[in-house]
Amino acid sequence: MVPHGILHYLPFNALNSGNSYLIDKYSVSYLPSASIMKFLKQRKTQEAKNALIFGNPDLGDKRYDLAHAQTEAQAITKVVPGGRALVRRDATETAFKQQGVNYAYVHFASHGEFNADAPLNSALLLAKDNTNDGALTVGELYSMRLNADLVTLSACETGLGKIANGDDVVGLTRGFLYAGSRSIVASLWKVDDEATAYLMTRFYGALKGTSKREALRLAQIETRKKYVHPYYWAAFQLTGEAS
Repeated sequence: MVPHGILHYLPFNALNSGNSYLIDKYSVSYLPSASIMKFLKQRKTQEAKNALIFGNPDLGDKRYDLAHAQTEAQAITKVVPGGRALVRRDATETAFKQQGVNYAYVHFASHGEFNADAPLNSALLLAKDNTNDGALTVGELYSMRLNADLVTLSACETGLGKIANGDDVVGLTRGFLYAGSRSIVASLWKVDDEATAYLMTRFYGALKGTSKREALRLAQIETRKKYVHPYYWAAFQLTGEAS
């Protein structure tokens, strides 16, 4: 799908015919604009499918703690060979900037914020240290270079962006694509912590035998058996290269 205007915010996978959802028959992936296709084709796939996983970073306020995000991060390390989990104070913005380029999969189980008035300030919230403030913004991503096959933003509102000129979208998803990631999984709304951990574990398990697009479909169908309402499983979309 290359949506237009407000359709960028529509979860196509949750469209219902009255008898079934769209994902019961089709797997779906997205592009923010058709122009990015030529850049995705030029990017090479990493052979080693290792993963760097950030879970439940310490944001300095217990209200932002995500217990299931930490469980999610640790569970994914058991599913993905060579997975490394950084949690709480170790899940820093600095660690991502220094180490992210070395991994095929980069996973963030944290909070994300969408700033509609200043989309370049939309950010993933990680632990801060003496080097970085912990807010990984779209503006910062535009100055980075990644080599990831997949970036997963298992966080709140990470798939949102502001429609710019030419019907392109400025947001975290576009930022990671610009930085060099071949594809991104991100959410359209504030997701449920527990259901998301369940979905993500199944997503990475399915990646072993199928495409990213189909793996997300299978994970959403499996999650729907336990968490029936689309709120719990339909927020996540795959943007970019789908294989």
